[in-house]
Amino acid sequence: MATYDVFISHSWSYSDRYWGVLGLLNTAVTNLDWFRYRNYSVPQHDPVVDPSEIVRIAKLTALLKEQIRQASCVIIPAGMYVNHRFWIQKEIDIAKNGFAFPKRLVGIRRRGQERTPVELESQCDVMVAWNSNSLANAVAGY
Repeated sequence: MATYDVFISHSWSYSDRYWGVLGLLNTAVTNLDWFRYRNYSVPQHDPVVDPSEIVRIAKLTALLKEQIRQASCVIIPAGMYVNHRFWIQKEIDIAKNGFAFPKRLVGIRRRGQERTPVELESQCDVMVAWNSNSLANAVAGY
């Protein structure tokens, strides 16, 4: 059984979408014998930087790169892209261009979402519906 290393885009806030993606991954672990994952996103209880600290973009970018380096896949909730475009685009650029081997980008649509930002769709390797099996298969590269 393989363990898949993931980074979930969260744009420095732990929204319902971030927790929802974790829920889908945990459901996949329960339902699929072959699926396990490790989350390399910053845990809420141990942030990359103190929220009160003024940090330069270069420092945050370097810290993001280290997190993404450990992952084989970056999961991007599509509903967050428009409001957090700057940092999500940084994560996409790091995943695609920051390493010898690009990271797989998986976009996930919100439940019931009919429209997805074209800019995001064109950069993701795959877009999936809000479904645990679909997400697990995309993370695994199926």
